[in-house]
Amino acid sequence: MEIRQLRPLCLRSLKLLIAVFLIITGAQGSAAASQVIVNGSFEKDLGEWRVREVTKGAVFQWDEAGAGADGGALFKTTGRSRRGETQASQNKWVHIESGSRGLLRFSWKKNWSAILPIEHKVYVNLIKPDQTVASIWSNKTLLNDNTWRVESIDVSRFLDQKGQYSLVVGASFENGKANNAATYAWFDNVSLEVSNSMLKGPKTSFLMPSGRDKIVGKTYLVTGIAHDDIGVSKVRVAIERLYDNTYWNGNSWVATEFWNEAKSSGSSGNTVASWRYKWQLPTSDGALYRLYARTENITSNTELTPAESIAQVDNVGPTGSIYVEGEAEYVNTEAVRIDIDIKGATKMRFSADDAKTWFPWESYKASKKLTLPEGDDTKIVTAQFKDDSGNSYQISDSIILDTTQPVTRHIFPAQKAKNISTDSSVGVVFYEKMAPWSFRNDGTELGSTFYLKQGSRWVAAKVSYDDKTKTAKLVPYGPLDSGTTYTVHLKDLIKDKAGNSLAANFSWDFTTSGSYTSLFKETVGAVGGTIHGGDQSISLEVPADALTAETLLTIEELRDKKVPPMKGMTRYSPVYQLSPKELPFNTAALLKIKYRQDEVHNPTELRLVSFDEEREKWLPVQNAVIDLVNSQITAKITKLMTVTVTAQDDASPPSTTIIAPTGASEITGRLFNIFGVSRDNSGIARLDISIRRQSDNAYWTGSEWQPTEVWLKTKVVTEKDRSKATWSYGWRLPDNKFTVYEIRARATDKSGNVESNADLVRVRLR
Repeated sequence: MEIRQLRPLCLRSLKLLIAVFLIITGAQGSAAASQVIVNGSFEKDLGEWRVREVTKGAVFQWDEAGAGADGGALFKTTGRSRRGETQASQNKWVHIESGSRGLLRFSWKKNWSAILPIEHKVYVNLIKPDQTVASIWSNKTLLNDNTWRVESIDVSRFLDQKGQYSLVVGASFENGKANNAATYAWFDNVSLEVSNSMLKGPKTSFLMPSGRDKIVGKTYLVTGIAHDDIGVSKVRVAIERLYDNTYWNGNSWVATEFWNEAKSSGSSGNTVASWRYKWQLPTSDGALYRLYARTENITSNTELTPAESIAQVDNVGPTGSIYVEGEAEYVNTEAVRIDIDIKGATKMRFSADDAKTWFPWESYKASKKLTLPEGDDTKIVTAQFKDDSGNSYQISDSIILDTTQPVTRHIFPAQKAKNISTDSSVGVVFYEKMAPWSFRNDGTELGSTFYLKQGSRWVAAKVSYDDKTKTAKLVPYGPLDSGTTYTVHLKDLIKDKAGNSLAANFSWDFTTSGSYTSLFKETVGAVGGTIHGGDQSISLEVPADALTAETLLTIEELRDKKVPPMKGMTRYSPVYQLSPKELPFNTAALLKIKYRQDEVHNPTELRLVSFDEEREKWLPVQNAVIDLVNSQITAKITKLMTVTVTAQDDASPPSTTIIAPTGASEITGRLFNIFGVSRDNSGIARLDISIRRQSDNAYWTGSEWQPTEVWLKTKVVTEKDRSKATWSYGWRLPDNKFTVYEIRARATDKSGNVESNADLVRVRLR
């Protein structure tokens, strides 16, 4: 505790120069009077005080009426018609050091009589060593009760020069005429205490928080020490939230600065006091706060520069989410990856059996490999997280473990079923929920997993899947042929929601009702003629003179084993054998074969082909023309042959473009979504990406880096049409950000063609 050395300076007993100004103002025709009494104790007289200049109508004198038993100094003003001023001084000065502490105390009162004065002012000024005047105190209220009042004023902030100081005490009647009025002003018991302490005003310090530790809990006791040579009156605390610069007002956060009252130990006026403030801690996690504290002394002088301390509040546990195998609903293996996105955690542990047993605590990381318990059912993975302050957080995620290959429960029409209606649809019911995207029918065998054929002829149909009934359905675009056997095909590419595939390709036959006429005959001679198939799907127009004699022409639709083998092509019409085989025409005949528009993905890819028996090969018919208006292919032929309409299976690879990242900007964050667009005429089956780290040529496997090349499967997000697909891959960014990463993307189309020239971008992390 600091020991003060004070020198009480009474105006009578100490060598303090006090200049007394008498300022009197009045208007013509009104009375004016002013009297100011200035003394230390003014026991008997004014002492050494002298009036330098006296304004007419003003009297400066000793008066028996003092604040105590002795007298006081009186200013009395009468008969003034305008403003005036009187000055008295005592040639005694006090030397004060710059930065000293000073407390001025005095008693005063004032009064008036007769006509009410408009303004009666009393004041105290301080004259500094450089003769500048500082206004310390003034009062303009009108009093008529002769009550003494005591003032205590901290003048420390005015003691900013080294040298001789003096006080000025005065009174004035400044407005109107005072011919019929008198004013009175008294001063008594004037003293000035001075300390040359270098404390320079109130000072505050923090004990807690120290700025080094994290704060937890519901409340926190902020504590500190306050000092002041004159005496501590009160301590106030302000708390600023740094991320938005708002202040705590005891109940909420406000935009304007707010000071909360702290509780101090002991009585007011002690030179040293301990203080405390109970802070209701906020619920925000990891926020920084700046605390301010400032002291006010008993003279209402407030500390100019508050004390400061920093506090970090950690009152809420870690938060975030975990994902078992990303956003997957099913998984077909016990070994799973847990993606972890938790903020504020330093430790973690896991349970794979719904929190029954736990793996040991370990340091926090962004992913975790875990083995699920055996058995196909719903598995619940639970995780617990802790931060450095001991706050905890628990969260769970579930996934369905399914390691069993899917099995069909029912098919319709049934295997080898007869007399099936020509407008029937085809369906398969499964025991479990299937992946809807795995049922495809795009008009090609390569790209389709669920389709219908009549022999080698493709039957166009729409495919659908109902998750509630677990049923996949094929609905032909047109009626089936009567008395015809059809084959339904299911490929092992069909999967359940866990990704388990059918054990093998599966197919079955059924036969429609009625009978089918497959042979049509017509005799054509030299005049020419036309022969049609039964449903007008094929016709042969023979011009005049094409034949020299009457000839029996036949059109037979070949089926089953009669159809020559066909590879690398998909058929879109029946196979027709025109007889007599190899019969030549003198003039070319016009052959027309229709195709079903709804069966063909792209009619411009259709070709008319004929079978070369000698070479056992299907060859294109020359000069064939696609008639898009009438949905047919026409060709002029010079001999009879076996023909059909086909489209060559897709042989062109797809193309891919990486949309983000572009490589032009740096990647930030913990998880980046790589996405792009792939295109192919037959449709996109899958999209793979490769991520290579250039610093060591290692490849990302989804959980770690390895030296051999790895391609990761992405998710196809949308498929606007059959030729364009949008895909994405969530990349958990690595910690090593001081190298270049090379990202490649390649697509596989529904015909199995793999993109040979993968798209590539190079990026840096930040």
